Amino acid sequence: RVFVYLAGIVVLGIFVHLIRKSERSERAGLIAALVLTLQTVFFFIFYQQMSTSLSLFALRNVDLEFTVLGSHLWTWSPGQFQALNAIWIMVLSPVLAVMYTRAGRTGKDLSIAGKFALGFSVVAAGFFTYGFAGSFAVNGMTSSWIMIAGYGLYSLGELLVSGLGLAMVARYVPARMGGFMMGAYFVATGISQYLGGVVANYASVPQGMTDPLQTLPIYTSLFNKLGIAALICTLIALSVLPLMRKLTATHHAHQ
Repeated sequence: RVFVYLAGIVVLGIFVHLIRKSERSERAGLIAALVLTLQTVFFFIFYQQMSTSLSLFALRNVDLEFTVLGSHLWTWSPGQFQALNAIWIMVLSPVLAVMYTRAGRTGKDLSIAGKFALGFSVVAAGFFTYGFAGSFAVNGMTSSWIMIAGYGLYSLGELLVSGLGLAMVARYVPARMGGFMMGAYFVATGISQYLGGVVANYASVPQGMTDPLQTLPIYTSLFNKLGIAALICTLIALSVLPLMRKLTATHHAHQ
């Protein structure tokens, strides 16, 4: 744990040092990269819940049978829900590519900072989906279709934030610092994944508790709190958009 925190301090210190020592023409891009990297750290704390609290939620409080109008379609194991992320990525990637292309042609494409803010809002909607799922649970078990919907929102958020992370570094960081800063970016995401595991511990179930009616409120409470936290991150990301537009304009003006 101490090593993780020290690594975070070192990465932040490197960013600050490079910003202070860089040329004026490079400073705006580095500040923009720092702001977006910090946002990425918070995103991966949320993202890490897919392999931690969401997996345990599927194990304890999800009806593993997929049904439509009472007709059984198929049954999954709790671990197989992890595949939903990859499936949604394959489905949503070409859709976003087409949308980005059309938006670029009309000059209405969102900035990277704008896509980060949208990504946080989508993740917040995903957590609230799981939080509200408890209201429709039967005997403590919620529908498998809730997992599909929630994973779809998380995957969309991943494409909007994580998928643009390295593109952000390439856009804002000078070429001579590119390799080093990409390494720092990956260290930052690794730290956030550790912190995501720490957050998941807040939904730890007491030993011996197996009743779905008892475990359900533990998980839904965590998901609602994470939804509120993601919503706060959305508001923060929106509040810094004017700053990001100014930094981006300054960066492009000196290129």
